[in-house]
Amino acid sequence: MREKQFTRRRFLKNLTLTCTCSTLGVHALGARHVWGKLPKGAGSNQSAPMEYRTLGKTGLKVSALSFGVMRLSEPAVLFKALDMGINYFDTAHRYQNGNNEIMLGKVLKPYGRSNVFIATKIPPYYKQFGNKRLNDQKSMETMMEESLRRLKTDYVDVVFLHSITDPEWPVHDEMLGFCQKMKKTGKARFVGISFHTTGQTYVDTIDRSLEAGFYDVFLATLNYKSPPEHIQALKRARDNGVGIIAMKTQAGGYKPKAKLSLNPHQAALKWVLDCGFVDCAIPGMVNRQQLAENADVMGKKIGWSDRKTLSAYYDAVKDRYCLRCGNCTSSCKKQVDISTIHRCLMYWEGYEDFALGRATYRQLSPTENALVCMGCTAPTCHCINGIKISERMRHAHIYFT
Repeated sequence: MREKQFTRRRFLKNLTLTCTCSTLGVHALGARHVWGKLPKGAGSNQSAPMEYRTLGKTGLKVSALSFGVMRLSEPAVLFKALDMGINYFDTAHRYQNGNNEIMLGKVLKPYGRSNVFIATKIPPYYKQFGNKRLNDQKSMETMMEESLRRLKTDYVDVVFLHSITDPEWPVHDEMLGFCQKMKKTGKARFVGISFHTTGQTYVDTIDRSLEAGFYDVFLATLNYKSPPEHIQALKRARDNGVGIIAMKTQAGGYKPKAKLSLNPHQAALKWVLDCGFVDCAIPGMVNRQQLAENADVMGKKIGWSDRKTLSAYYDAVKDRYCLRCGNCTSSCKKQVDISTIHRCLMYWEGYEDFALGRATYRQLSPTENALVCMGCTAPTCHCINGIKISERMRHAHIYFT
């Protein structure tokens, strides 16, 4: 079916009437169509042209700087991203109770579906009586249909199984069946795994997913403090033709009190994009300032001064930033989900999004959250990187419950 052609002014008027996100300033956006091209001065007068990389064996030419839409509520930022040449947008069925997909669909459809790449993520499990229960294939198909309606499209370019935390899940019959059907019916061009794991489980899950020989793309946490074994696992995946997309690239996004000569978040993004096995990064961006800072990294290699900045940044946040090495897990006799709780605190303190941190914390069961830490007089948990875990866990429980 031929897509309707919209003028920018007409579309913004319609969006204002149907979407509660915000009023969009037409003349402030100055949007241009640059779909995957390399126009001179794309994005701004200061920005280098966007770089495009092939996503594994998919053949998709995605912008090296892509867009994590999870926390975004302002459509104008998406328009500016499109101006800069960003063509890959990541969302999920769960984000903002579906409003994230609705906003993305309203913005992207008028640009022509074939000009953008959309990825969404379907949760493969739910919580029941404090335990994780795997979704059946039919339930995942129903969620996929809902996501497609929200996104105003009949297909996505990549559908991910969201937040895989068990090495056996990628080979589970229901999950494989769902992914196979999505590709067969054309509702997803490619399928992938989104990882939220730590320590050896991170490595085991990647290796088990590779054994399945079915997945096209991996979406995984990666930044300059990632454990070496995690980096090696991602390299193995890329060597096997799997597309690698990096998330959590800014190592928490904290605003350190110490004054640094360079922007540590730009340096962190440079580090990720400088990894030869990374096809694109999807830093979460919530305003045009963050977008401009990230776009300014294009065409720039990480240098000695950047590495010095990253070292100073980590010194400033090492008392709170979890490296997800997983070593603390075995030291906690109560088996508290220390890594996820640290992630909740990062959402609050780093991303400055208390609501997201609290919502994520409240998804934890009583056996996973920090309730037991409140009465722990002689904590056994230990962080090899110096974080005072018991204090941080109690801090999280006090504020998030």
